[in-house]
Amino acid sequence: MSAFTPKYPISDEDMLDLLHKYPFLKFRKEYGSNKPLHESEAEDVENNYYKYWDGHGWEDLWKNRYLPRLFKLYDSWDDETKNCFEFIDVKEKYGELRVYTSVSTGEDSLNGIAESLSSWICADCGKEPRTADGKRVIWTTGGWITNLCEDCARKAISKGIRVTEEDQLDNMKTVKEKPFGYTRFSREGDTKVIYKETEDGWLERDHVETVPKEVFKQQFMQDMKGE
Repeated sequence: MSAFTPKYPISDEDMLDLLHKYPFLKFRKEYGSNKPLHESEAEDVENNYYKYWDGHGWEDLWKNRYLPRLFKLYDSWDDETKNCFEFIDVKEKYGELRVYTSVSTGEDSLNGIAESLSSWICADCGKEPRTADGKRVIWTTGGWITNLCEDCARKAISKGIRVTEEDQLDNMKTVKEKPFGYTRFSREGDTKVIYKETEDGWLERDHVETVPKEVFKQQFMQDMKGE
């Protein structure tokens, strides 16, 4: 029995329907294997992460923003692409949600957007803090990098959890001064796609810019640094 009460619950029947329609949601014994981790559908349902999350961290981002868009994209694919698709890994790395899939999410850039958004969502309580004038703001611990809201950052400091001696509230704070969005650079090194924030807290394609190759590297490095 789970110790958590899901904030975004789903019935066993609906979960089973999802697993039938989107088999990549099932746990596998290993990447590239069609063998399920569990021997029965009942075990697949009971041991799915939907049963245990309670609204903290990235649950809303994952369930209500990322997965519905992934489902829609998956539905548009041919059978061969669907059969090839699975999650290679889903994890936290450097304070961000990292999603690796066997098939690219292409122009939708779902994995990259989820990663970008997660860095501005409190990993403990799931809040998406803003300043008084609406800018995104986050508090980041040193050492084991974790992105937190102000309240959770204060708790981490007071309890000495995931913080270093140098961690102080002012030092941890980062305000997103530029309009919030996401930039995806082309592999050819001459174009970038600009994404803007949507009303439901996702990012969608806004426009494409062509960048002269001689300034592309400089702009790429500036965007990587958040300048």
